[in-house]
Amino acid sequence: MPEAAFVVQLDDYHGFVVKKRYPSTLTLTEKALNLVFYEHQKGVEEIQELEVEGMRIASFTADAYPGWTVGFVLGSDEVLDSISKEISGMGRFMLELMSQDPESVDIAEILEKKSTMPSLAEEQLCAQIYLTPSSALLLERLHTEVVESTAKLSMWLKSQVQADSVDLVEAITPLMDSGLVKVEMVGKTLETAFLLKDLFAYRAPPVESFSKAEVVAPGVAAEYREYISKFFSPEPPAVGYNPTLPIDDPNSPILEDREKISKIISNTVQYEVLKSLRERPRSVSEISEHTAFPERVIQNALWAMEAERIAAHFEKQDVWVLITDPRMEVFFPEYVLPVLTRKLEERKVNSDTARRYLELLIQTWSE
Repeated sequence: MPEAAFVVQLDDYHGFVVKKRYPSTLTLTEKALNLVFYEHQKGVEEIQELEVEGMRIASFTADAYPGWTVGFVLGSDEVLDSISKEISGMGRFMLELMSQDPESVDIAEILEKKSTMPSLAEEQLCAQIYLTPSSALLLERLHTEVVESTAKLSMWLKSQVQADSVDLVEAITPLMDSGLVKVEMVGKTLETAFLLKDLFAYRAPPVESFSKAEVVAPGVAAEYREYISKFFSPEPPAVGYNPTLPIDDPNSPILEDREKISKIISNTVQYEVLKSLRERPRSVSEISEHTAFPERVIQNALWAMEAERIAAHFEKQDVWVLITDPRMEVFFPEYVLPVLTRKLEERKVNSDTARRYLELLIQTWSE
């Protein structure tokens, strides 16, 4: 375990501000903080190790927390390569808590328990697409074109947002990070975007959680079933949630709902709570034990999920359950093949581009 740790923020007005430190006797000079902070390449999540004023410090930053750095003072016998995953997880855990509830950050406890938080899951990367309007527009465009030069995509996006200039890199990055789109050079000059996966955002019935409820919380099973039925049942007077309805159907929930789903999934604490409740109903204290997040943070996440009809609380039994299960699912876009054939016949793409597209599809879906 590291001997000491600290959380520092680069403030525009005050410079480096040490927000948390352990132990309290840890001394950090401006020079040391400057070296730690600027060793990181801008915008790249990573750990770096350096010698600073007689200390071996492993420092961690992440794109999601700009201006923040966590430093770990390593013991003489600690090898960073063997603990780098643990260091990353603890650093991510501290920075997430700092963004949610700074008062709950207890570095000594985090180090002792080795409380960690994983990097973004595939579902969370996919959720970023619907929280970035230009990314969602590009995905819709690629549904039609399936393969397109980035130059043409940039021109199309400008016309959609009615702007003289757009940042195509910013718009397409969430699609690339999630693995839905691959961008590479075909030939020497043609930068091309390939649609490799498609995405479906919806709420599923919490089947696994409900089946466990009958075992771990039988007192809520009947009412729990009623909650789920009211949301999903097509019987009058309820319309019922049906994610298979076409988007142009006025009763389709997709467009209205997917941003709500995306906000829940992209929020790291809420996503960890969601995963915990997917397994079975739990109390706040059980969720806290399962996720390592403090109960106060868990409670705030649950209230947010309750407001979006994702979680419900049975006060008498003091247990929380999922009533809907937000999902981001990727699937093979079968429709790309006839579109690719047509574009090849109409000479809208050349044979090299078509061949490369098929290679990328095979590579993506044979893993």
